[in-house]
Amino acid sequence: MKKIKICLISDTVFDVNGVSRFIQDFSKEAIFFEKEFTVITSTSKGTEEEFPNIVNFKPIFRMRMPFYKSLDLVLPPFFKIKKKIKELKPDLLHISTPGTVGLCALISAKLLKIPVAGIYHTDFPAYMYKNTKNAFVRWGTIKFLKLFYSPYKALFSRSDEYFKTLKEQLGFVDEEIYLLKAGINIESFDKSFKDETIWDPYNFDKNRFKVLYVGRISVEKNVHKLLDIWQKGKFENCQLILVGDKELNKEIKDESITYLGRKRGKELSKVYASSDCFIFPSTTDTLGQVVMEAMSSALPVIVTNKGGPKTFVNSDFGYIVDINNYDEVIKAINELSNDKEEYLAKKEKAYLFMRDMSISHSFLDFWQKNEEILEKLRSLK
Repeated sequence: MKKIKICLISDTVFDVNGVSRFIQDFSKEAIFFEKEFTVITSTSKGTEEEFPNIVNFKPIFRMRMPFYKSLDLVLPPFFKIKKKIKELKPDLLHISTPGTVGLCALISAKLLKIPVAGIYHTDFPAYMYKNTKNAFVRWGTIKFLKLFYSPYKALFSRSDEYFKTLKEQLGFVDEEIYLLKAGINIESFDKSFKDETIWDPYNFDKNRFKVLYVGRISVEKNVHKLLDIWQKGKFENCQLILVGDKELNKEIKDESITYLGRKRGKELSKVYASSDCFIFPSTTDTLGQVVMEAMSSALPVIVTNKGGPKTFVNSDFGYIVDINNYDEVIKAINELSNDKEEYLAKKEKAYLFMRDMSISHSFLDFWQKNEEILEKLRSLK
């Protein structure tokens, strides 16, 4: 089979979120497996690591993204992006975000006659509705996405939970939808990173049962509901730990709740491994990479009955709950914090489950499926 070149375009590459970590990990895997894979973005943000196959163009203008304050909305340099794509001569252009950088790539692909595919990372219609509570905004978002994705020859989903959405909302057919095998960097998230001294700067008893959440502290992630549940449950000997950018206006004053702010790299790995369980109240994530990072760190998990995480979480190592049913969530936390035998069993099973979910498996699956997509497109010429 002919060697292929893939260029991936994304609005988020150096941000502190699961999608950025996913793209950075894929970039490393491409180098390791000697694949011709280049990422293009436009951001004023940087990273401590060097990525020889990530090209970042300084934006002409930037501002905070409405409803997503930790992301920038940028005006990217269109002609520089188009010139770079032309220079790379990719067989396939992968556009992973429907933002301004993604739009530049889409126009460039049309002008340069390069086929387009992509990855559906976020349920944007649900995301926008969560933030605005406006059905018209949700309808408008669906219409925009349908138009944006209409030139795509293939679309990857990170869980089969969203296959129906891609067909009904975006107009894709079964033959155009591909499942991207779930995977994370299991070497970066492992129980070996456990380090109780990481809690020394914080004012709580380290012996308390530590319930961790990682992600944006925001409405669309349902963190406001988690906080309400926590205060209603009055959990004894438990500490809720929140990691991520705080976008909620609600002030956190409860002594049993600790807000750590943004964490990354080895410090984040230590926070995961040194916690006791993980809770993820979001219903709009197509996969929930943070859930997998927690499981890889040997944490039992509590996820909701809507969205991507429920497709791989089971009772062996976690709980699937209705986030609107406070009693279900309270029961799950109490069982984990009070039943040591059950807790230890779930902890070990979570860790073992993730041993076969490496980012290498995910990347090679992605590459093979893109080879299939290109073979199919060539056969239609």
